[in-house]
Amino acid sequence: MKTSATVLLTTVLLCPVVFADEAVGIASEAVKDEMVEAKKSRFKDAWAHPDADFSSYNQFMFAPTADWEFRDVGPAKSSRNNAYSTNSKNQYGIREEDRERFKQAVSEAFIKEMQRSKKFEMVETAGPSTILIKAAVRDIVSNVPPEYTGRSEVYLASTGEATLVLELLDSQTGAVLAYVEDRRKIQPAASNGTLNSFSMPSNSVTVWSDVKRWARSGASRLRASLEKAQKG
Repeated sequence: MKTSATVLLTTVLLCPVVFADEAVGIASEAVKDEMVEAKKSRFKDAWAHPDADFSSYNQFMFAPTADWEFRDVGPAKSSRNNAYSTNSKNQYGIREEDRERFKQAVSEAFIKEMQRSKKFEMVETAGPSTILIKAAVRDIVSNVPPEYTGRSEVYLASTGEATLVLELLDSQTGAVLAYVEDRRKIQPAASNGTLNSFSMPSNSVTVWSDVKRWARSGASRLRASLEKAQKG
């Protein structure tokens, strides 16, 4: 049965957030030992089961829970002392409301990008041609300093960083087909990891655009990888 992004997003976000690997089913080292490392993957680290046949799949569904793990760098601060900032190396605590907004922004952008596939249909029930995707976003860090009272400018080469973890399973048998770990910076569109003459001041609007772009990029790599694997 086909499902909308809104329905799925609501399901993912309203289910209890679980941090234990066993609960979300993210592959263990023992499972990865049974797989073969993908040398030409679009992801930084990827493994696939040698017997996995992606040509038999044309649908995907998401697990009802996701694993969100924020790095503990101390409590979030409400303000800062300096008006001008260009430091992307400092890590800052993330307020609870911003953590929830991060989860929503990433989930929504990821799902919408996956729905762009011309080869795979997003569904909400298991079936013989359906891949179950279990996801986690781990070790999330923020380089965005707290707000400054008054006029200020913040230039950031990197908004933050996080690791996208994906486990792909046969939705009926539970057999693990592939596993991905991909750590990347969350950065402005014009940034290549450094500040330059084209760098623009960061603000709330640009920061959340960076987060969504990061999520879309991860989903785009997954979508392209699935479509390529389907061809064999």
